[in-house]
Amino acid sequence: MAAGLGTRFGKMTETVPKGFVECGGMSMVERSIQTLIACGIERIIIGTGYLKEKYEALKEVYPQIECVFSPRYAETNSMYTLWNCREAVGDDDILLLESDLVFEKRAITSLLECPEPDIMLITPVTKFQDQYYVEYGEGNRLTRCSTVETELDTKGELVGIHKLSNRFYRAMCEDYARKVAEQPKLGYEYELLTMSQEVMKVYVLRVEGLKWYEIDDIDDLNYAEEHILQYL
Repeated sequence: MAAGLGTRFGKMTETVPKGFVECGGMSMVERSIQTLIACGIERIIIGTGYLKEKYEALKEVYPQIECVFSPRYAETNSMYTLWNCREAVGDDDILLLESDLVFEKRAITSLLECPEPDIMLITPVTKFQDQYYVEYGEGNRLTRCSTVETELDTKGELVGIHKLSNRFYRAMCEDYARKVAEQPKLGYEYELLTMSQEVMKVYVLRVEGLKWYEIDDIDDLNYAEEHILQYL
C-alpha cells in the first residue's frame, strides 16, 4: 500500500512519494521489492496514489510489479487503497505490506513458513511513536488492537506486514464496500480487526528479535539508518 501523501517528511516528499524516501542509499519501496523477490514472490501489486508515476516507472526494472491507482488517495486511507486493489488481486492469497517499512528477510519467510492462513506479524514494542499495540489470547488468536497501550493486555506491536487468505481479504472488501461512503478514511487495521472478530480468527505471529522499523518522518529515518539497516 503506497498511496499516501507522506506529509510528515516535509520537503522530502514534494517530488517523490513516501516509499521513495531513501534509507541507507536505497528507497524503502525498492528495498521491500527486492526482499520479496528474494523470498520467491513473483507478483507484486502496488496500490498507488500520490505521484503514482514514480511507482509505475519501477515496472521497467521489476516486471513483477503491477500498479493500481486510487484517484481518491487524498481523501481516503489505507483500507480504501487495499479495497481498490481487489480486481487486481483476483483469487490469490496475499502478503500485505505498507510502503514505509524497512525489515529483514525473516519478516517474510516467517509468514510464508507458518501454516496458518491469516496472520498478523508482531514483535515486542520497539517504536517510539505511532505504535499499534496488539493483544492476543488462547492459541495466539487476535483479540484486540489499539493505538493506546493501556487499553490492552499488550503483547506486541504491529509490524505492518500480514499474510491473508483470499477468503479473508474478500470478506474485508465486501464489508468495507458497505461502509466506504461513511468511512473513507478507515485504516485497514480496524477492518482487519472487525473481520477477525466477526468472520474468522487471525493468528498472531510474534517474532522475537526481528529487525524492522516503520519510517514516518526524518527522526524515524535517522533512527533506522543508525540502528536497523546494519542488520538487514
